[in-house]
Amino acid sequence: MKSIELKKVNKQFKDGRKTIEALKETNFSAEPGEFVAIIGPSGSGKSTFLTIIGGLQQPTEGEVFIQNEPFSNLQEKERAKRRFKDIGFILQASNLIPFLTVKEQLQLVNKVEKTKSDEKKIDQLLTELGILELADKYPRDLSGGERQRAAIARALYHEPSVILADEPTASLDTERAIEVVKILAHETKEKSKATIMVTHDERLTDYCDSVYVMKDGVLNKREKSRK
Repeated sequence: MKSIELKKVNKQFKDGRKTIEALKETNFSAEPGEFVAIIGPSGSGKSTFLTIIGGLQQPTEGEVFIQNEPFSNLQEKERAKRRFKDIGFILQASNLIPFLTVKEQLQLVNKVEKTKSDEKKIDQLLTELGILELADKYPRDLSGGERQRAAIARALYHEPSVILADEPTASLDTERAIEVVKILAHETKEKSKATIMVTHDERLTDYCDSVYVMKDGVLNKREKSRK
């Protein structure tokens, strides 16, 4: 079963009388346990690609499937439910809520779902990510790498089938960036997630299973470079 699949997806925008094709016809899929990197220059269509996968915008043509079920063509309310259930987001700035502790960031998922928090699962995730001792700390008390690990924990907590990481290491130094990507790679395999990471740092692609290049709205798979 494919975790995520795009079939003949494109995205067009109107700019006055001109039509801009931000994403040309694209076919793509990722399986459970696969860590995919998307690289390419700014304005090449990477963000459009990621937001379409995440259901934050709909394709002009084509369709997105999650776990072999239609996703992009659902009504907004149903798409939001599926997005919350099946997709975990990790962003460049971590987007942690400043007035919540690390543990409370995860418990917020339960408050939204009106369910009881799973303390055992929270402790296990934080232990795996090496931040259990930071459970009661606020984002302001964490380093950049620690904030990103907390964001990874939050993204994994509700057990989505797909993780979307948009430049998750852009604000980190090289050592912390590699640390975060290694964690992502490990969690992708360990929990059988399909992880799609947009990055400008090609050094990080060494830890990915597949590498795609986006240029002028066209996505192409490339052979990974070997050192």
